Amino acid sequence: MFRGTHEAKVDEKGRLKLPADFMKLVVEKNYGSQFFITSRDGKVAEVWPMQEWEKEEEKKAALPEDDPAKLAWLEFVNGWGGVAEIDKQDRLMLPRKIRDRFSLVNEEVDVTGFQKYLVVRSQKVAEERLANLLAPKDDSERPMGIEEAKRILAAREAQKS
Repeated sequence: MFRGTHEAKVDEKGRLKLPADFMKLVVEKNYGSQFFITSRDGKVAEVWPMQEWEKEEEKKAALPEDDPAKLAWLEFVNGWGGVAEIDKQDRLMLPRKIRDRFSLVNEEVDVTGFQKYLVVRSQKVAEERLANLLAPKDDSERPMGIEEAKRILAAREAQKS
């Protein structure tokens, strides 16, 4: 599983250099060289090993072809997304829409493991997100506070025991 956060660089051409620890896991898990890069929320870029992304697609494939939620999801993730092949220097070319939306060109970034995939954010945005988790704002778009998240997870884990 991908875990932890590592600093990385997106170069002037929009190529993300995968951190060595994450690259080591890619090799160990035999993920191969293809990745799907997208955003599922329009707020962060996500880098998925193709094997893991295909599992997400399989869940949606089980739904009816005309399911409105499925169609909206497909349009959204494919509108942002693109397949990328890792090069010999462990770099992935980020799709243009991702680079433009999140200002990820010639930028220092944080690459954070989210178990099956990686999240890529500018370091400034990553720091703001962590600060927001510690002290959530009152607006409707605030992320769930860490205390609330811990309470909910503990309740769910207790139910499964």
